[in-house]
Amino acid sequence: MNEAALRRLRDWMGQRGLERLFVQQPENFAWLTGGDNTVVTLRGVGWLEVSDTLRLHTSQIEATRMAEEETPGLEIVAYPWYAPFTPPGPTDLQHDLTPLRLVLSPGEQDRARALGRDLAAALGAAMRSAEESWSEQGLAGAIAEELWVRGIQPVVLLVAGEERIFKYRHPLPKDRPLGRLFMGVVCGRRHGLVLSATRLRGFGHLEAQALNAQVLQVEAAALGASRPGATLGQVAQTIREAYAHIGRVEEFEKHHQGGIAGYRPREALAQPGSEVRLEAGMLLAYNPSLPGAKVEDTFLLTEEGLENLTPDPEWPTAEFAGRLRPLVMEG
Repeated sequence: MNEAALRRLRDWMGQRGLERLFVQQPENFAWLTGGDNTVVTLRGVGWLEVSDTLRLHTSQIEATRMAEEETPGLEIVAYPWYAPFTPPGPTDLQHDLTPLRLVLSPGEQDRARALGRDLAAALGAAMRSAEESWSEQGLAGAIAEELWVRGIQPVVLLVAGEERIFKYRHPLPKDRPLGRLFMGVVCGRRHGLVLSATRLRGFGHLEAQALNAQVLQVEAAALGASRPGATLGQVAQTIREAYAHIGRVEEFEKHHQGGIAGYRPREALAQPGSEVRLEAGMLLAYNPSLPGAKVEDTFLLTEEGLENLTPDPEWPTAEFAGRLRPLVMEG
């Protein structure tokens, strides 16, 4: 149980005069318990009743599993599968708890570091094993296998080969060959937290490294602007200006640029006018892109600066704006 999260939630409830709150959304459930209340990926199968005590309402189908594997030690109230539970009070479907989740406790930060190392290793291993003749679906399967053997659930898994990487920003894997340039994109979840990374690999594609250098310039601007006290709106403006600096201002409009990560792939986006203020303890995942290029890692914002949580010591890197950043792996 995440005691820091429970204290934060109960303080929030007290400020609003709420004696009870029923929590079902998977991101909130995982934040509070460290467990998973899903069978269908994005729909909860249990309601956590938060008051001065805690108990879980779930169906007889799930009760034993939840008690033994997801919320051990918690009181379980089971209801018949054919008579769904109706919360007799306010729920997290009516109240947005996102702001409460954004700053991670020290324990959550340690879990994020461990997840980041494993996620980067999984993505890197699959990308290095791939061959030009593989299909996008084949690479997606290899990435998924590497993730699952590390206990990571892929909640976003995108792959584009040479034919599609210049056309689509969200390339769901198809039965198309990888060719001379391909990309793997992952948002992976473990114990509720979701971290993201992107890697590209080329086999002599002439434009790959030059395009990568351009998106690294945009990312460097975003990372440089990400300091405690800055707003996501200010970061978004910096990103827009960075696209203009490389002569590609139109690309800001063609895909979101990332933002704060956590218990969803993005808890809040860096978008124009956003007043969400950055604080130490937040996760940041930016994803600037161009046709044929994208860079993405997940960073922890600290008072001292940014800590990359998804480095891969086996992946080729170069220093860029004072940080080691991934290159397009050749061959």
